Amino acid sequence: MNKSTTGLTLPVFLEFVEIKTKVASVFPMTLGILWAVYRYQVFNWLNTFLFVLAVLSFDMCTTAINNSMDYHKAKDEAYRQESNVIGKFSLDFQQMIGIVLGLLVFSILISLLLVWRTNWLLLPMGILCFLIGIFYTFGPIPLSRMPLGEAFSGLTMGFGIFFLAVFIQQPDVLLVSQVTDQWLTVQVSWTKLLEVIVMSLPLVALIANIMLANNTCDLEEDIRNHRYTLVYYIGKQAALKLYFGLASLPWLLWFFYCITGFLPIWALLGLVGMVPAYRSLRTYLKKQVKRETFIEAVKSFVLFSGVYVIVLILAIIVV
Repeated sequence: MNKSTTGLTLPVFLEFVEIKTKVASVFPMTLGILWAVYRYQVFNWLNTFLFVLAVLSFDMCTTAINNSMDYHKAKDEAYRQESNVIGKFSLDFQQMIGIVLGLLVFSILISLLLVWRTNWLLLPMGILCFLIGIFYTFGPIPLSRMPLGEAFSGLTMGFGIFFLAVFIQQPDVLLVSQVTDQWLTVQVSWTKLLEVIVMSLPLVALIANIMLANNTCDLEEDIRNHRYTLVYYIGKQAALKLYFGLASLPWLLWFFYCITGFLPIWALLGLVGMVPAYRSLRTYLKKQVKRETFIEAVKSFVLFSGVYVIVLILAIIVV
């Protein structure tokens, strides 16, 4: 007997868009904003508000696309009906597609308003981010079903959101453009761009690690559903070594930031976070079970990002 369709409630909607995973976009946004204030002394509250709306709505949209496509393309009927949120709550698939489109249209409109308020250069950068976000989970061969998921998620969310959060504060801090009858000129402050890249690297590594941990825990289920991720190609042991390297990199970079002046020298106190980070790393490396240890990847990201946020806030106050 088929399960009857249930009404969409707020808790179910929040599970459909996986609201708990939005820390992966909230922290890069917050840190990009704080870095712009600390390093360049620029802050635009209205642009920031619009940016937060655009990023969160699009992040929810991409997650909704992912759950919808996983349900639609599932080969494993047990996963389709018991694990996927649409099957588990007997949701109307067409209604879910309507939600996806609604979130997409809303985020596009807010983004266009932001382009109008800042610089036309935001348009091509925004289009690229939208295309990566959509085709990450949509299309005949989504990026998330290929050995590219970790790289794309880490770069677009860890670096991309951080960069845009700085850019929308005052575009000419990073990029300057001039359009004449015959010439289009774009000048890039390569030193500031390099700074943004360097300061976002820990986020790139830890967000990629969240995807890597997810794919490692889901390896057998992914194979049954014809999802061949990076873990499938390199093997579980190599995936665990990669996880260890990506989890260690942020703390090495933190030491580099402090001794080179990117952060105040007293920020070395933040290295105490290595103790719980190591415990979390050890817990995950012992067992890779989705319901038990996947959360360790998220904890590691939240721990480092939390230290990063606190230090930048204190540095802004002190300065």
